[in-house]
Amino acid sequence: MKKTFLIAALFLGLLIVSAAFNKTERNTAIGKDAPEITISTAGDTIDLNSLKGKYVLISFWASDDACSRAAANNYTAWTNRHKNTNLSYVGINFDDSKTLFNEIVRLDGLNPVQQHNVSGDDAKDLEMKYHLDDGYGSLLIDPEGKIIAHNPTDTELGQLVAKSTPD
Repeated sequence: MKKTFLIAALFLGLLIVSAAFNKTERNTAIGKDAPEITISTAGDTIDLNSLKGKYVLISFWASDDACSRAAANNYTAWTNRHKNTNLSYVGINFDDSKTLFNEIVRLDGLNPVQQHNVSGDDAKDLEMKYHLDDGYGSLLIDPEGKIIAHNPTDTELGQLVAKSTPD
């Protein structure tokens, strides 16, 4: 009887831990509504809700994270090559230094209109909403506000976004 109770308790504990982990991942899963983002910086405000009706590519990056910085460069290049798509690109940088951020944007040739630096409590809030504790990444959001891809490749962007692009 004690053995049965112990097995049941272990199973219940495993179930609770599993459910907690899955709950954390659910709000950025494909098919879910993208969590709200509102960023206000010097004279500039980005509100994810205001971009509904378009595809939105959000790329979270930092200058000391080589993969995410490379992705920001790649997505900027893709949007420069495909200007007539129904896509808004939003780069969100988590550098603590605004000076460093501005220098990286300049050095890498990123479009400063597409790049936004957040830090402090705003950065922590976004990191929690988008579960960035395992690293930075990118999301493609459809015109209705649903997540349709994680870290999309150039080919995936072309396939997904081209469907809605006028000829």
